[in-house]
Amino acid sequence: MKFETLLGRQMKDDDVVEVLEINDMQVVYDFDRTHENLEDVYWAAAPSRGFQFRFDQDQKLDVVFIYILASEGFAPIAQDDVEVPVFETFDQAKEAFVRTNIPFSESPGEKWWVKGDFGANTRHYQFRDGALFRLTLSTKGA
Repeated sequence: MKFETLLGRQMKDDDVVEVLEINDMQVVYDFDRTHENLEDVYWAAAPSRGFQFRFDQDQKLDVVFIYILASEGFAPIAQDDVEVPVFETFDQAKEAFVRTNIPFSESPGEKWWVKGDFGANTRHYQFRDGALFRLTLSTKGA
């Protein structure tokens, strides 16, 4: 699936609606119940397919959570459904960013995350016990 091409698109964009319908994803409105001036967001999850969407208050898709390993009630995503590189280790991800001159930031100390800056979007690789468990694709500022 081309998750990165969906980033920044409106919830009602035809391509986004198609993904929501094919995967029987329900959109849940998450509003500021506590009156803390938090932005309202919308969630759409496909737990059995291993991914979740977050839409911002303007209903633009700003984050895609991709579960490489089963976690938080999500099954692992099928590797064929991920169009971006999936690195098995922190060192592999960091080396790829260095080799291709991608600006990145990393967790201080322990090797538990590395985040590449791809212009309008970022790719955040999260590791647990040395293995990639989640990949988060985001628009800048998300």
